[in-house]
Amino acid sequence: MSKTVIPFIARLVQFNTTLPFADVIARLDVEVKKFSSRGNTIAKMSRVKNQQELKSVVEEAAGNDFLYFMEIQHHKLLKFADGIDRPRIVVYTIGNPLFAQPIMRYNPLAAYSIPPRLLIIQKPDGTGTTVSYHLPSSVMGMPVGENEPNLQMELKALDEKVEKLVQRITAVQSSM
Repeated sequence: MSKTVIPFIARLVQFNTTLPFADVIARLDVEVKKFSSRGNTIAKMSRVKNQQELKSVVEEAAGNDFLYFMEIQHHKLLKFADGIDRPRIVVYTIGNPLFAQPIMRYNPLAAYSIPPRLLIIQKPDGTGTTVSYHLPSSVMGMPVGENEPNLQMELKALDEKVEKLVQRITAVQSSM
């Protein structure tokens, strides 16, 4: 048996907005088609037998690029422990298997960070919301050695897709 510890640097991206937590969550739910895919996507994906069936399930379930997989409401866990209401803290697991396939082909270790997650935190003073995530290219790239150019291309595209999603759900609409 051998053990290897490989250090790597992850980058945390944060978007702060004055939008209320409920508005950010509502936008995210629409973006990932949460209510039309809830509970069914993972079950359907577990039954697919080939790439075409996978594509069909993804196309049916995907919102704007990403599918909803699950969420964890951490603020509830904290309240269970001591009965104190705290600002809302929710982690959404989102993704797209069709984006994941080429990344894992070049770096099987990327599977540890697939699918990506978004952390949505209500600001304690009620003045808005923070959305955080690990930059996909920083956690899905090769931790040692050179990154394959095709892997870099896939990761850059995923970085851009996640950023655009978070920009859409946190944008404060200006009135004109």
